[in-house]
Amino acid sequence: MSLSLFRKVAIFITMLSSCSAHALDTVNLDLRWEHQFQFAGYYAAIEKGYYQDEDINVNIRAGSANKDNIDEVISGRADFSISNSELIQARLQGKPVVAISALFQYSPEILLSLKSSNINYPLELKNKIIATRSGTLEPHLLAMLERQDSLLTEKPTIIKKSDFNLGLFISGDVDVITSYLTNEPYTLSKMGIDYKIMDPQAYGINFYSDFLFTSEQFISTNYRLVERFKRASLRGWEYALANPDEIITLILAKYPTTKSADALHYEAQMMSRLVLNDLVELGHINPTRINAMAESTIKFNEQSYDLATMDGFLTTTEDKNIQQFQWRLRFLLLFFIIAACIIGLYFRLYNKLRQEIKEHRLLARQLKAAANTDPLSGIYNRRKFAKCYKHETERSLRYGGKFSIVMIDIDTFKQTNDTYGHEFGDEVIKKVAGILADGVRDIDTCARYGGEEFILLLPNTDEYASGILAERLRKRIEQCIFIAPNNDTVTITCSFGVAQFQDNLDSTSRFVAQNSQHEGTIACADKALYVAKKNSRNRVCYWSEITEYLSESA
Repeated sequence: MSLSLFRKVAIFITMLSSCSAHALDTVNLDLRWEHQFQFAGYYAAIEKGYYQDEDINVNIRAGSANKDNIDEVISGRADFSISNSELIQARLQGKPVVAISALFQYSPEILLSLKSSNINYPLELKNKIIATRSGTLEPHLLAMLERQDSLLTEKPTIIKKSDFNLGLFISGDVDVITSYLTNEPYTLSKMGIDYKIMDPQAYGINFYSDFLFTSEQFISTNYRLVERFKRASLRGWEYALANPDEIITLILAKYPTTKSADALHYEAQMMSRLVLNDLVELGHINPTRINAMAESTIKFNEQSYDLATMDGFLTTTEDKNIQQFQWRLRFLLLFFIIAACIIGLYFRLYNKLRQEIKEHRLLARQLKAAANTDPLSGIYNRRKFAKCYKHETERSLRYGGKFSIVMIDIDTFKQTNDTYGHEFGDEVIKKVAGILADGVRDIDTCARYGGEEFILLLPNTDEYASGILAERLRKRIEQCIFIAPNNDTVTITCSFGVAQFQDNLDSTSRFVAQNSQHEGTIACADKALYVAKKNSRNRVCYWSEITEYLSESA
């Protein structure tokens, strides 16, 4: 009898433990807007059971213009939510929010103008009316205007407008509106309305967007849950981006949305340019870029913020797990004690192996550097550039993107060599290479193309923006002081040729497109460089502006 009772108790305890082990943690995720492909990764994580694999039950709640997602998370009514650069400002204001990941490597918020308005660039926004959802421009848009010297004595008029309504824009009551690259351009195209896009990304402004975030209070008590939620969500995004058709069908079937299947496909295509998951780790956040976003927010805000409040904005879950850290420290200490004993017993063998490994690694690094780096200038060589060019061309063809090529040639370099010697010529090449490398973005490619020629590859940059960069570099080189061996002060100048690659152009640009695709973007930039050198040197020439000149010469 007593044995039977013992078995019953044991079975009861086992069942209780099993139920406890499989209990799911329920969390609330508030979206920024209505259901759409912008949140496809979270739908996929539910549908594919990724959250369930992490013992999480997720309630997804659609957002609205009347709900403040940041306050919802801080108050505890929501556990997670999504936000843009507003999250940076909230942290600067002292609100206890913590970023977990960033889906978009670039902000989707852009400026739109009607093609008929002839407003094509930020420089043309003076005295124009810009309509925004909140009545103010976001920091990344202000940074774009400042970079183009648009914010001078006369600032554009800002009026308050909500929910990206296109009515005032189409009627002409406002000149420019803020919009999402993934939404409004599609609507205007469907309406047959021609438009122009001013995208901060094309002007070197790199702001994260669509942060997944929570509160300090929630992560302090649920750090393991936050890590599991992040892991399952990123798995969902990987699946959604790889299988957009399947997830679009899921959205239309299970989530109330105002978008059509065609609109969701457009949104998915545009998002692939913003996520860049083939270049960086999905959800990656660079602390340096966060500090830059915070500094821009402080700069363009009338209130005074302290940058020190950003400490803890990217707090990792490992920092919260003190007990786990202590156990790891003890394990590492034990490991090093054992390793020290082994090293003591086999010191001679270990020392010899370590030396061989060191020499092998050094040789491998040298071989890798020699294969990709120009030994004189220290920047990429032509072989490495060819790989980058091939990759960027394939990516642009796949997603319908654009990039530009800038060819640079040092003017009268042979004469400089003959006059002052090859050693001075080598110093000129090194210094010019340094100016070019320091003047481009991290995502750009700068290489020595051969002799006194250099080349730049600028992803997601049109010919106009590339020309602005080329002109800035031309001035820096011209203003640089070069001292010859005989103490002469030598002025060095460079000529620049700029050409843009595009997958599809309008009919008016067909001549440029045909030549670019037939001869290659590099060849077009090289011809633009040729015209620059033929026309007094020390200047920037655009391929799109010299096609007529080349036709007449032929």
